[in-house]
Amino acid sequence: METEVFQEVASQQILQLAQEEEAKLDREILKLETLNEDDFDNLRQRRLEKLKKAEQQKHIYKQLGHGEYAELASQQEFFDAAKHSPRVVCHFYRPTTKYCQVVDFHMARLAVRHIETRFCKINAEKSPYLVEKLNVYMMPTIVCIKDQKTTHHIKGLDELGGTDEFSSDMFAYVLSSHNVLNYDGGRPDSPTQAAKKKGVNSIRMAMTGPGGLAPGRRGGNSSIRDGLTETQYDSDGSAEDDVF
Repeated sequence: METEVFQEVASQQILQLAQEEEAKLDREILKLETLNEDDFDNLRQRRLEKLKKAEQQKHIYKQLGHGEYAELASQQEFFDAAKHSPRVVCHFYRPTTKYCQVVDFHMARLAVRHIETRFCKINAEKSPYLVEKLNVYMMPTIVCIKDQKTTHHIKGLDELGGTDEFSSDMFAYVLSSHNVLNYDGGRPDSPTQAAKKKGVNSIRMAMTGPGGLAPGRRGGNSSIRDGLTETQYDSDGSAEDDVF
């Protein structure tokens, strides 16, 4: 009896929502039907102005290095990027860490797709002051910067599924959750979910590599959490506090 009552209430709520959406659509149609030629001209003009502003902003972004994935030659360039671009995603990498190459691949793709964000990378071994100041101790580390402040660090690949088989869409989704990128879609499938949908024989299992080792492991206790080096770094310059 209670189940029947619950189903009836749920049906009534669904019907009410459908009626409200239909009424809203009717109002929008009526509004369009009552527009005159001047109204259409105004709408067209506002649309053109919006497109013009968007194109101007795109040009400004490109001048700042948006739209491409480039390496920063010095620590000062890092501060310059953080100062002039409202949103920056910077990959701290080490040449000998293979997972950094995976991140490079996806960063390059996202840089083209999301011109609203500056994508760049910097060699951690050549950036001792930034490494110390930003507490970078894991390779790869992706630093998210918004309005000249570091808002988040993606350390290793855990946030991306714990495997190097994450997709560019998953990467974009994670970055958007930290407000440094615009992403309109829903949460993409994790590598494990994708493997289940395609069948475990169609692609390499997401969490297990050859010989039963996870992709991030080389045997023993080694993992994607590679450190930098055992060298103790010293500060080599002054920083702008807002970046931190």
